[in-house]
Amino acid sequence: MSRESDVYAQFKLLQSGSLWLFFLIYFAIFYLNIFVLIPGLFLKQQYILYSIIFVAGLSLIFYTQPFEKLIFQKFHESEQIGRTGREERFRLPPPEMRMDTDRPPPGEIRPENPLRVDFVSLVLFVVVWVVGMATKISEQWRLSEKKVILSEADKAQAELSFFKAQINPHFLFNTLNNIYSLAITKSDHTAPSILKLSKMMRYITEEATQDFVPLHDEITCLESYIDLQKLRLNDKTRVNFKIDGEIKNKQIAPLILMTFVENAFKYGVSNRFENEIDIRLESTATSVYFFCRNEIFEANEAGERQGIGIANTRKRLDFLYPDRYDLKISKEEKTFEVSLTVH
Repeated sequence: MSRESDVYAQFKLLQSGSLWLFFLIYFAIFYLNIFVLIPGLFLKQQYILYSIIFVAGLSLIFYTQPFEKLIFQKFHESEQIGRTGREERFRLPPPEMRMDTDRPPPGEIRPENPLRVDFVSLVLFVVVWVVGMATKISEQWRLSEKKVILSEADKAQAELSFFKAQINPHFLFNTLNNIYSLAITKSDHTAPSILKLSKMMRYITEEATQDFVPLHDEITCLESYIDLQKLRLNDKTRVNFKIDGEIKNKQIAPLILMTFVENAFKYGVSNRFENEIDIRLESTATSVYFFCRNEIFEANEAGERQGIGIANTRKRLDFLYPDRYDLKISKEEKTFEVSLTVH
């Protein structure tokens, strides 16, 4: 009894080692496919060579039959050990008196080595191979998608910088022209105007380079610009600038509103007729509302330039507030209105 237990324990140990060897074979196939074959062949479009290696591996598994030889045969050996032990315990009759169930009936010829197909090993090989391909290809797809997103972001940032570069010089040139007019007339407001322009330029070159700035700083820039514009206006023009709501701890895209205010002073001012520019800004908990209305006096010779400024502003809004803004522009025969809500 002790001898039988020792033999059976040795066999269980051998069977456990065979099981680990069996799984080690498929682990090797899985990682070889992921780290060597797919990056080196499949992703480099060498599909024929990759298919040849797959067929060769499948054929090798077919002929070596790892499950059949490492697991299934060990199971039969275990059954044989158990049967031998039972025969010794129960003193079975001599072999010549027992019916040999393994002996073929008279007239029947059995093949000595029947061909067996190890379906378990073949199916495991295909599953491991396909799972490796799916894992690596999905990882490659995620990397490609990430590269596309980063590329689009870089492109959007480059275009945004280009639009800012178009807006800032246009804005500064107009302001310098206004100060030049003050200097020609030797106005006492020339020095304070230069100081305001200096603060505005510092804001544009240092703060407005960001995608978003504090709403308070943007309003301060608008107020400075409106004050500079008022210096060249006469009593015929009335400017209303009203702010409602809480503006602290709010952010907005820089110089988005400046384009519309600039157009209002450029095309809505007359030295001969009564005119009014109405500018309102309202800040709520979830949005910022801007409204600007002016009459149209200036000849529309520079309408194309005005259209470029508004088109650039729309593109900046698309980049910085995708699906989170509402811009309405109404142009009639005598008035021009802009209504913008950003969330």
